[in-house]
Amino acid sequence: MNREIWNSLTFFEQLSNIDGEVRRLVQAHTDYLENRSDEDHAYFYLQKIKRMIEMIAFDPKNAAKAYCVIEFMDEMDEIRHYLNGERDADYILRYWRQYTDAISA
Repeated sequence: MNREIWNSLTFFEQLSNIDGEVRRLVQAHTDYLENRSDEDHAYFYLQKIKRMIEMIAFDPKNAAKAYCVIEFMDEMDEIRHYLNGERDADYILRYWRQYTDAISA
């Protein structure tokens, strides 16, 4: 998604897009761990999530939500912990949902 289209989305829609990528990351990693995939495509989704977070940071309408970018970095750390086997899929999905619910209210 290019920046122009991204910036036309509401903050909530942007979060929803990231949420979808987090879910795809978890599914890809689970598929790999359960031998349903020969490759772990989770890292592809991790990069997409990172790009989306960067686009949120540079979207002018989100200037008042600058604190979220720092918190998103914490979210990225939790995802990395998950990919390193330190968290489980249910935890990361619940963690992400609670975070996005809190900041989109």
